Amino acid sequence: MIRIRTGLSMFACMLTSSLFAASLQAPIDHIINQIDPKINIGMMVVDLNTGETLYQRSVKHPLIPASNMKLFSDATALLALGPDYHFQTQLSTDATSIQAGTLNGSLYLYLPGDPTLTHAHLVTLFSSLKKLGVTHVAGSVILVSDFGQLPAHPPGIVPKDLNYSYGASLAPLILDENRVTVTVNPSCQAGQPAIIEYSEPVGSFIVDNQVTTVAGPSGGISFTTTEDNHLVVHGKIGQQQSAIQERIAIKNPLRHAEALITLALKDQGITLNGQVTLGSKKPSMLLAIHRSKPITQLLADTLKPSDNLYANSLFLHTAHKIKGSPLNWQQAEPVMKQYLQHQTGINMESAVLLDGSGLSRNDLLTAEQTVSLLRYLYDRFPLAYEYIAALPIAGQDGTLQRRLRKPTQKGLIRAKTGSMTGITSLSGYLYTANAHTLAFAIYINTRPGTSPNVSGRYRSMIDSLCDFLLKQKPDNTKRYALEQNPHARLAYQQPPSDTDKHRSQVGKWRRIEYALKQSLKDQPVTIVFRGNQLVILDRSNTMNTVWSSIQKLSTAYPLAVALEGSSTPIQTGKPQVLWIADHKPVVNRVWTLHDVIG
Repeated sequence: MIRIRTGLSMFACMLTSSLFAASLQAPIDHIINQIDPKINIGMMVVDLNTGETLYQRSVKHPLIPASNMKLFSDATALLALGPDYHFQTQLSTDATSIQAGTLNGSLYLYLPGDPTLTHAHLVTLFSSLKKLGVTHVAGSVILVSDFGQLPAHPPGIVPKDLNYSYGASLAPLILDENRVTVTVNPSCQAGQPAIIEYSEPVGSFIVDNQVTTVAGPSGGISFTTTEDNHLVVHGKIGQQQSAIQERIAIKNPLRHAEALITLALKDQGITLNGQVTLGSKKPSMLLAIHRSKPITQLLADTLKPSDNLYANSLFLHTAHKIKGSPLNWQQAEPVMKQYLQHQTGINMESAVLLDGSGLSRNDLLTAEQTVSLLRYLYDRFPLAYEYIAALPIAGQDGTLQRRLRKPTQKGLIRAKTGSMTGITSLSGYLYTANAHTLAFAIYINTRPGTSPNVSGRYRSMIDSLCDFLLKQKPDNTKRYALEQNPHARLAYQQPPSDTDKHRSQVGKWRRIEYALKQSLKDQPVTIVFRGNQLVILDRSNTMNTVWSSIQKLSTAYPLAVALEGSSTPIQTGKPQVLWIADHKPVVNRVWTLHDVIG
């Protein structure tokens, strides 16, 4: 009898839940149809507390997602790389000596595509040269960029988007986000040129000021950039007008980087004999590393302001790490699709992922794929909080700061916006009146011939749909059963994390430290451990004993050696030796063991 009652109770819950979902169909359709009964929309809403689909309309129909594509590129980065992953920009050298302040060799700057790398970070990296007494580089600065051979933009980009900051290119490298902020202020007197300032260091960018201050209202200001990074600012600004500020995409990132790198070296009192040029990796001594913020923070920097450059960088870098080598846009697309489908079980066959930002109009996603992704991430504790926290919050921050600001809406929706000409989208999570979390996706692609008076109301219609869903009280049926084990280890948890790699690296240097202390225990040397380096203060009369120990270690551990002392350095193939002739140590010589890259 108990079993019968239990079965009847479960049936009643399922029936009630189905009836509730059916009750939403008409009012949601009414909100949509009163704006545009012929609308080209894909929409899906799922109750994550019960697994019940509350509403669906054209959920399998592929539509252009605009910036909702970032949900997929960032999710794949989080899955593949893990929350604690960092980009690592590396400075190394193939030089054999430093004499009279001259580094006799070239510098190698490895650029993995860190979207947060700035010229200030370069100054810090180059300060490692200043500490070695370098005042002149005899060779060149070789830029080893993962985006060096990349086409500037993915297929499907509208040319007019390329002038604005949101259309900034990643290729062949990223520095200062490949964007410049220009501020135009009126002068105190009419007829005088306007005052123009920009965010980049003086000398890295050329501005042609053709703006005049006028007594009356502004006549408008235009910004035009050339392939030589010349910015022409033209127009008129009113004497009492507020300053005008615009972010501009840099057309030639390589030329911009050349100028910034030269200035960063100059800031450290270092001159360069050669050129700043693109090149390839070569075995070289690691001098310094700059680590970016972790992926968790980069997700927020991408999703909240909807930054296209950040999203595209994560997209290509993740594809590179999955495949094992740098890829172009078309090569990355199947890698990302297959990886995401394999990890999540979502059928991605109809999807087109030609970039990470959604700026390409060739991108396609369905509402069903999007809700499935949101549902998958929500159910994975190691990822859920990091991912959801990175989304814009209704009425509070990011691209939702000025939307859904009523007390009954503010803070209760976390979702990704999407907007291009003819495209409007919003997908994410919302919290209902009875504490259920819903995952939803809304994609609208304007049909040709649709009146702007109609399409201009799509965004407010989406907000009305969200407001309606916030007020609902879905039935409290039994929590749905997960199709996959929620405790199963995720992709990024399989290989060593950045933390594990760092621990392993420290362990390597501990082993080298131990081996050196054993082989040199009867010698007049002091060994100093520095985490990722070892320093040997050598008081012996000859360098042979220490050098022999280092050579033996180099067969087991790739390393390079910087040698401070007056003696002529040992010329040999391995390990690489950088002789710093100018330093006169208080002991006979100082050996510093470095990592090797390339």
